[in-house]
Amino acid sequence: MKEELPLRKEMEAVRPAPPKETLMKLKVKEVMNPRPRTVTPDTSIEGLIERLRQQIEDCFPVVDKDGKLVGVVTESDLLRVLYAPVRQAVVGGALTKDVMKSMARNVGEIMTKRPTTVAPEMTIQETLNIMGAHKFRHLPVIEGEKLVGLISLRDILNLYHLTR
Repeated sequence: MKEELPLRKEMEAVRPAPPKETLMKLKVKEVMNPRPRTVTPDTSIEGLIERLRQQIEDCFPVVDKDGKLVGVVTESDLLRVLYAPVRQAVVGGALTKDVMKSMARNVGEIMTKRPTTVAPEMTIQETLNIMGAHKFRHLPVIEGEKLVGLISLRDILNLYHLTR
């Protein structure tokens, strides 16, 4: 009679990973970062660059002094500050917006105002639907108008990987 290896017993005791359908039913509050780093509209462009260099994420929720979400700022927003392409003479909103962002001095001048958000009770599937439809990689999580977290595609991918 062969003696079973202890590791084999442990492996048999490990439950199989939950199916993808189960993961998609998890709530945002179970996956989100509940304490994302934030900036204010008054944060300087230099301060934003320094903060971005110090973290992995490339997105900051922008909050007022009461913790109310007022916008979102990403590395892509900084691209418009650092690189203002020369265009043919065109009059219109897009050119005006690019010129204004290229001259920005603080986050409030380059952030996306009134960003798309999710609620803590929404499912991961609902969140992925929003991310996919709008090509977002990060979504602020709010209750009322107050920021309570940030969920990223990376958070969801990490969850998927851990449960495979």
